[in-house]
Amino acid sequence: PYGQIEECRILRGPDGLSRGCAFVTFTARQMAQSAIKSMHQSQTMEGCSSPIVVKFADTQKDKEQKRLAQQLQQQMQQLCASSMWGNLCGINSIGPHY
Repeated sequence: PYGQIEECRILRGPDGLSRGCAFVTFTARQMAQSAIKSMHQSQTMEGCSSPIVVKFADTQKDKEQKRLAQQLQQQMQQLCASSMWGNLCGINSIGPHY
């Protein structure tokens, strides 16, 4: 209903079962935008806990930014976990004194 599909790739695990993710390529960008607008978070598939995500695929730059953000978060967690920096991060905060 959104336009002509050029390609559809369903990601599958080693067992051949769907991993619940697919890449669909439409012949025109407007068709993809229409599908995204109509379908994104519109329904929850059987056996899933959250609604479907329909979006443009991440670019390589998007993937790199996510990876760097995850690394920074892990480094901050490690820093906050150390006893020397724990107070600055609120980990070892002192409770109220009465």
